[in-house]
Amino acid sequence: MKKIVGNDELILNHPIMIQAQEKILEDFIPKNKIAFVSLCTATRPYSSSRKWKKFIQEFKDVDFIICSNAGIIPIEYETDYPFLSYDAHGEKKYDEMYIVYTTRSLMRFFMMKKYRYIVFNFRPTLRNNKSGHFAGKYLKKRKYIEDYIVTPTEAVYKEAQKDGFAKYGYSMYPDLHPIVLNSLHFYINKYKENEKDNN
Repeated sequence: MKKIVGNDELILNHPIMIQAQEKILEDFIPKNKIAFVSLCTATRPYSSSRKWKKFIQEFKDVDFIICSNAGIIPIEYETDYPFLSYDAHGEKKYDEMYIVYTTRSLMRFFMMKKYRYIVFNFRPTLRNNKSGHFAGKYLKKRKYIEDYIVTPTEAVYKEAQKDGFAKYGYSMYPDLHPIVLNSLHFYINKYKENEKDNN
């Protein structure tokens, strides 16, 4: 299979990426009421990366969804073409375009796929953080979902930063810092309790 390599603009608009996203929107059926959304990794398949391996080990009864400039990718599709065969070079000059495209993709995915809750794991330092807030607010206001969180929040991230990432070996994986993981657990457990109360 041909490897697709390029900047944000190329990947976001690539016909193969668009076709793959349409296939997911057509085929994917949610398994849980809570969606857990986090960024892609350079390691493929994503589940073999240190970050996603830890998330899968830590969190139960959620649907794992990767957010990338290749689209919104439920983890079940991680080995499908083209998700093993692309490499996107993010550049600051494309941030505005990336935020618009990603917000639109998140909104479309969650308007079509029925979830009650979304946990967006987007650090405040990332451009995805804006997309998570924009999409979550829109989806909640129009009652596609009951609630969402974009975490770690600024306060949680600063606390983890102050504690230090290097001493845990998490400089490359700040989302695996115990303080950040605790925040993720808190919201997932909160939404699970809400789900129990609804049943």
